[in-house]
Amino acid sequence: MIKKLKLTFLVIIPLLFLVAGLQFDRTKYGTDPESAYLLNGMNIAMGKSVGHYDNPGTTVQIYSAVMLKATHFFRFSGLDLQTDVLTHSEYYIEILRKGLIFINACAILILGLFAVSLLKNSWAGLVLQLAPFLSVTLMEECFTKIAPEQLLFTTVAILIILLLKFYTSSSPGKLKFSLLFGLLAGFGLATKMTYLPLLIIPFVVLQGQKNKWVYVASILPSFILFTLPAVKGYPQMAYWFLNLGTHTGTYGQGASGILDPATYIRSILEIAGNNVAMLLVMFLSISVLLTAIFISGRLKSALANKEFSMLLALLIAQFGSVLMVAKHYHNNHYLFPALSLTAFVLVFIILLINKYVPVQKLDKFRRLSFPVLAAVILGVSLLNIPYMALAFQGYRLSNQSTDETFARLDHDYKGYTKVYYYPASFNEYSSLRWGNVYSRQYSTEKLMKLYPDALFYNAWDKSFQWWETNIPIREFVKKYGGRILLVGGPRTDEELKMVEQGGLKLNKLFESRVQAVYEIDTTNSALFRDNIHTGPPVWSLQNDFETLDPDGQWILASDGSSFCKNIALVSSKSRSGKHAFELPVTDSYAMEYQLPDVKPGYSYEFSIWKTTGNPAACLVASGGDADPFYQQSTGYVETDSRGWEKVILGFKIPAGFKGNKLKIYLWNHGSSPVWFDDFKVEKFQ
Repeated sequence: MIKKLKLTFLVIIPLLFLVAGLQFDRTKYGTDPESAYLLNGMNIAMGKSVGHYDNPGTTVQIYSAVMLKATHFFRFSGLDLQTDVLTHSEYYIEILRKGLIFINACAILILGLFAVSLLKNSWAGLVLQLAPFLSVTLMEECFTKIAPEQLLFTTVAILIILLLKFYTSSSPGKLKFSLLFGLLAGFGLATKMTYLPLLIIPFVVLQGQKNKWVYVASILPSFILFTLPAVKGYPQMAYWFLNLGTHTGTYGQGASGILDPATYIRSILEIAGNNVAMLLVMFLSISVLLTAIFISGRLKSALANKEFSMLLALLIAQFGSVLMVAKHYHNNHYLFPALSLTAFVLVFIILLINKYVPVQKLDKFRRLSFPVLAAVILGVSLLNIPYMALAFQGYRLSNQSTDETFARLDHDYKGYTKVYYYPASFNEYSSLRWGNVYSRQYSTEKLMKLYPDALFYNAWDKSFQWWETNIPIREFVKKYGGRILLVGGPRTDEELKMVEQGGLKLNKLFESRVQAVYEIDTTNSALFRDNIHTGPPVWSLQNDFETLDPDGQWILASDGSSFCKNIALVSSKSRSGKHAFELPVTDSYAMEYQLPDVKPGYSYEFSIWKTTGNPAACLVASGGDADPFYQQSTGYVETDSRGWEKVILGFKIPAGFKGNKLKIYLWNHGSSPVWFDDFKVEKFQ
């Protein structure tokens, strides 16, 4: 009866995990990292490369690709995959999130069954299954995001199963263990580099130098296999990790150096305060290991014990994780692999104690140790319920607040142009844009067609944008009017200061739990005053590239003066007349025009038309050798009846500009040919 009850719990615990996770909420329209994994998964499903490899996280992207393809197939929506995902992004994100919860529920079930089978102890299986409930970080990360942490949980569960198989094997020296450990290590590293400290575990426990070196040698091929979607990004990936290791700040920022001692010590203390349970288990491990060495008489004798070497390897991995994360500690989820090992460490603490408990007391200890441990973990887990309930309520209230904000905007502010604060605001447009930016912008053209009203204020660039297109203020007001709302932010005093320093005067209309909505005071905003010109331009020039000098070496302006050299001008395609510039390959250039009489304080607006299909082709203004000034167009603002796209580049010459000329030219840094025609420049004072 008791045995059946314990086996029933082996099923109930994964079911509780599954039900709790599926009922949980995540932040609606979250940007980082959900939308990046959504759109990079779509890239893979469409046969394209990925644009996000910081974690590296490619295993999550591969999972995303498989799930998106399968879900799209069974939806029978009648839409192509890209359109369906971009128009139902929240639906697909929820599918991905819930799929990961299901996978991890299965991992918990399988882990428990393997533990019972291999250790011949049902209570040990229950201890391992209860592990995620011991940490609020583990549960919240598993329930609320699409991120590497969910697959790290699966990876650590598989690692524990392999370690148990190795521990109970009658022939642990077989080469298969080295290869399996190496394959899993490559998968873990491809999921997230926070798995790195766990690589020490197989290296310590494997027997014989040959097995150790086979394990080490198999990690790199496995890592390459699981990061193949990011192969184009290997140089950037290497640069990213090099920066992390050689700078003292977070995300490779801050001063050069391995670490800042004061910050490092403070981070270790914060980690200890935020992870008391793991810290206590680590100190208990140290105590048990030292006791084992004392009883054995020397370290070498203790190391001959399988339980000792396993517990030592686990402890080193957890300490290594703490020391690595402390370098850039600002969030507890970076300790995810170490936290996931906590219950397994407790299991081996008991197994090692079993080796040294006197024979007459051994049976009683064996009977009580794992049940008592399971009860303690269950008790601690129950203490976490209020925290999880509070988090659950917080997600629900935040999403409700978002819905209420947009309902109010639709009802009370119909006559306004809505501009969304980017990158830190919660709305569908910002979420999709974040994902697009971190997926090589492959979806830009489709997003512009699906969401033509998606306008942003980029707080980093201090510019108004339509997806990836910077819109000059004059063009923006001409097209959208002057009644403008800034939706979503800024939220903090620091963000507000940054926006106002960028030239916007804001009047707050209302603020909800996660959103702030402002009306932009265009009359008193320097960004609008300095760039809106009521009068006509003081000078303008147009050129459709049809007039050449007698020997055909130069393209002429309307007054007969030389405009630019006749390089890359063709008659195979044009928007007007017979000629257009063709830029056929990556890093091809054309139309090097020297704009004269350039002075600080003057404003310019340049426009040109280009063919579709290459968002990477652009119009560039450069100060040349005399001044580092550089501006580059992005995207397009409109299309004509023939499908040509209008590119606009507008800016004000800054104070202190050196020299008196600008070099204006065309650049194709994309992979497909593009044609440009009908150039225009206007100068305003």
